[in-house]
Amino acid sequence: MTRLEKKCLVASSGMHVLLALVLIFGSAFFVAKEQQPVSHQVKIFPSRIVEGALAGGGGNPNIARTEDAVKGVSRPLPPPAAPPQPKPQPEATPPPPAPKPQPKPPEPKTSPKPAELQQSKAPEKTTPKFSIDLNELKPVQRTQADKAKAKAEAEARERAAEASAQARQMANARRKLGEKLSNQVSDMRSGFEGATKVEVGGPGGEAYADYGSLVQTIYQNAWRIQPDLSDEDFITIVQVTISRDGKVIHSEIIRKSRNASMDRSVQKALDKVRADGLPAFPAEIRDTDRTFKIEFNLKTRKLLG
Repeated sequence: MTRLEKKCLVASSGMHVLLALVLIFGSAFFVAKEQQPVSHQVKIFPSRIVEGALAGGGGNPNIARTEDAVKGVSRPLPPPAAPPQPKPQPEATPPPPAPKPQPKPPEPKTSPKPAELQQSKAPEKTTPKFSIDLNELKPVQRTQADKAKAKAEAEARERAAEASAQARQMANARRKLGEKLSNQVSDMRSGFEGATKVEVGGPGGEAYADYGSLVQTIYQNAWRIQPDLSDEDFITIVQVTISRDGKVIHSEIIRKSRNASMDRSVQKALDKVRADGLPAFPAEIRDTDRTFKIEFNLKTRKLLG
């Protein structure tokens, strides 16, 4: 083996060892993160806005409180119950053996009589139902006019059959369309006549909430999460200034996250709320404008849906 061949062998062995190490230790950095299912919640806005950190009212006070689990709150599991002990079963007595069927004796073979053999061997005579005299057949000569007439009659019959088939198809289509329209009308009538009533438990009365909480809720609802946001540790904080009539005077991001797509989605939410506007201040608030800080937390948003 020459010196060049030895160098090539050593270089090839080193590259193979390096590739093996990359495959072994590099696969640990490409583990896909499990995505949590996204659930959507019904958003309910209060009919009255007040000053102060208060929220309540609304709902039906006659509905009893339940022990339903809250999303995100873990509860201790009850201790497992002991498995039931199997009951001893009485020994079953085997049924008596069934009697074996007795074989039937073979029937004696009878030889056919000579008269029956003669009748079976005699060929049956068949008479033709009708006869044709070849001498009476005469050739029929058709002229070009007869051929053209027969062809026109055949084409007319085909056109009449096609027209009849199209008429039947149109009639069936009109009938199906009429059935669909009647079903839609009946569904609309039943939908307007009946309704589904949803009752929510609560202290009763008019629902009210703090104006600051309402502002945060509106901004959070305007935020749309982009599909490329896989990391859940992104937090963006914004500051908004709202006038007394609900107009957004100023809004900006005062603390950016580590992801440009996250900051762009938050900026789109700020622009949407600025264009739509907010409710006016309640009568209890005497200020001409107020400033709020709102936190956009990607992990909290994914947990709440």
